[in-house]
Amino acid sequence: MMLQATQLGLGTVWICYFEPEVIKEEFNIPENIEPVNILAIGYAAGEAASPDRHDTDRKPLEETVYYESF
Repeated sequence: MMLQATQLGLGTVWICYFEPEVIKEEFNIPENIEPVNILAIGYAAGEAASPDRHDTDRKPLEETVYYESF
């Protein structure tokens, strides 16, 4: 669906963090169905930001990862 939307000139975003109960209520989804993600599709507000905008300097793993204790 994302590829087809892009081919049609639409923007998409994959959403995995949301309140399932709110979505179920808003869209009248039966209780036996559990929403696990949302694919939002629409016309983009502007051009996509370049991935080069992110800083490429990274902290060493020793500063960010802890094994078995802090």
